[in-house]
Formats: sequence, structure tokens, C-alpha cells
Amino acid sequence: MLFRLQINNCGLVLEGGGMRGAFTAGIIDYLLKNEIYFDYTIGVSAGANNGANYTSRQVTRNKKIFTELVEDKRYMGIKNLIKDGSYFGMDFLFHQLPHEILPFDYQSFKKSTTRLKVAVTECSSGEVKYFEPQQYDKVNKIDKIFKASSSLPLVSNPVKIGDNFYLDGGIRDSIPVKKALADGYQNLLVILTRERGYRKSPIKAEFIMELFLRKYPNLIDDLKERHQIYNQSLDLIAEKEKANQFFVFRPEKIDIDRFSRDPEELEDLYNSGYRLAEKRSAELKNWLINIKE
Repeated sequence: MLFRLQINNCGLVLEGGGMRGAFTAGIIDYLLKNEIYFDYTIGVSAGANNGANYTSRQVTRNKKIFTELVEDKRYMGIKNLIKDGSYFGMDFLFHQLPHEILPFDYQSFKKSTTRLKVAVTECSSGEVKYFEPQQYDKVNKIDKIFKASSSLPLVSNPVKIGDNFYLDGGIRDSIPVKKALADGYQNLLVILTRERGYRKSPIKAEFIMELFLRKYPNLIDDLKERHQIYNQSLDLIAEKEKANQFFVFRPEKIDIDRFSRDPEELEDLYNSGYRLAEKRSAELKNWLINIKE
């Protein structure tokens, strides 16, 4: 069933979650194959990268990244952490991959009718910033924004953009529904990477965090409060979903962590996202038509 809908009064919100983003990738491909285009998308970490390929209209590119290239030794691993200070291979993911291995369509991305915002956390202040990468002409700057949003504390180095250093946007705003609402989008399609009923717990081993991030005390405070902010976002999503303002996709069951390297496991997760979108296609179409009226 081909939709072919341009949605101008509804935003798309994409949670991160590392390799759990394979679930999101399945739904993104369903949206692209059915030409369901939102004019506003906001994402964090893996969600931001999924959002980039949605914005550039590159069907199946996300799938290849999550399910095929993951076996490449440069993708992630302890060797990267020892060599470069980041568990994920940041040069591989944000330079070699988009420019050489699986080219990202920067031209289509910048000309897209979809506006993408990417959440990052500024290390010194601990405040979240929402970059709009399509506003920048320099490809290097665009790459840095996506790299920063995916740079996890303790297992990645901060990324310098301008005069400031940034890390994963999920530290402060894992599911940026409040920002989307503040930007004027009262109706949202939200793609989560945790199952219904999930609640985030307080961070463990605070002493390790305080040792390695002592340079950034505000960032430490963010991490201590992260579970509270995350769970508040879940409460808001549940409230808006009940009021029919939000349409929410979430995995029915998810057993993998953000560092999975099992291609079969990740492909199953991708397929589960695609199948869920297919299963709820009529429901989604009716919701989108109703909010357009």
C-alpha cells in the first residue's frame, strides 16, 4: 500500500539507543518506500543518523549500516578504544563510510523538504543544543554534528565544533519530544527503541563517571539525572499517545544492547520494525489523515 503523503503538521521524533536503532531503521525504510515524508524530524545519536538517511531519502542505507557493515572490525571494539579513545570507530563511521564505503547523499540531504534537527550535549555547561546540519555548507561540519550526537561518554572522545566540545545528545534529551512540541509540532510520530513498560534506572558506578568526567561537573550532574528526564519523557509520550496526539512505534520485545555485533540478531530487529510498520499501516494512515484535516 503506497501512501504518498507529505505531512506538514506533524513531526518525526527518533530515539537513539546504539545498535537498537536497527528497529528504527526498519520503520524508516517503510516510511520511505511508502513516500511518507514529514517536514520536521528530530533525532538523537543513532536516531539522528537514521534521520539523516530518512532526510536524504536513501532507502535501505540504514539497513546496510546496521546489519551488513557491523561485522567490519573498524565499526566498534576494544582496539578502537585503545587506539583512538572511542569504542566505536568514529573515523570509519563518520568519514570512510559516508564518503567512500556507502556514500551519503549530501546534496539531496541539504535540498530535502524535511528539516532535520540533531541533539547534542555541550560538555562544559551540560546543556543540550539542537543543530540543524542542513544549514551548513561544509561537509566536515555536517559530519561532526552527527559524530558528536553519537559520542557516548566514557567510551568516546568529545567532539569539538566551533569553540565547544560536545557528546551524545541522549545525555540530556534522549527522546526530544519536548523540543518538537516547543517547535510547534503538536502531533508527533515517535519511534522508540525500548519496549512498552521500560523505565530507566539510575546510573551505576558513579565513581567511574566522576573520575573520568571530572573535567565536566555539569555533565556528571546530567548523567545522574538522566533516568529522571528520560522517564518524564516516557510519561509525556504516554499521555499524548492516549490523547491521540502522538502515534508511537516501540519494539514489542528487545533483547539486544547498544553494542551488539550480531548481524542476524540485528537483521531480525530491523525486520521486526519493518513488519510492525506494515502491521499498523492502516492505523497509521488513518491517524495521519485525521491530523491533516
